[in-house]
Amino acid sequence: MSSALHEQPYLESWRWMSRQIRCAMDPDEPRLIEHYLAEGRYLACCTATSPWTIAETSFRLLLDTATDVALPWHWRSLCLDQAWRPLRDLERQSLCGCRLKRWQSYAWQLATCELQPSIPLIELVQGSPDE
Repeated sequence: MSSALHEQPYLESWRWMSRQIRCAMDPDEPRLIEHYLAEGRYLACCTATSPWTIAETSFRLLLDTATDVALPWHWRSLCLDQAWRPLRDLERQSLCGCRLKRWQSYAWQLATCELQPSIPLIELVQGSPDE
C-alpha cells in the first residue's frame, strides 16, 4: 500500500475533527481537541505529512477558534488552553531562521491573546439590534 493511500483516511479524519473544533459542533466534548492533536501527531510521525504543517495548522486552528466571538466562551477557552501544545511542537522544529521567526510570531500571538466576550446566543439568533 502506498504512503498516500495509508495517509488519506487519517488526513480526512483529522480534517473532519478540525471542522468540528472550528465550528464548535460539540462544544461540550473537550476530548475532541485531544483526539485531534493525537491524530495530528500520528500524521506527523507515521505518514509523509510534514510535522511543521501539522503543528502550524493545529496552532492556527486553536487560536482562530479561541478568538471567534461567535463561539461559546467555554469552547474558546479550551482551545486557547491547548494552543501551547502545537506551539511547543513548532519550537522543536524551528531549526532554521525563517521557522524560528514564525515560531516567535506565534508565541507572541499566544502570549498576548486576550479573549473578548462571546456574543450572546440570543444576539446571534436575532441579529444585531442596530439592524
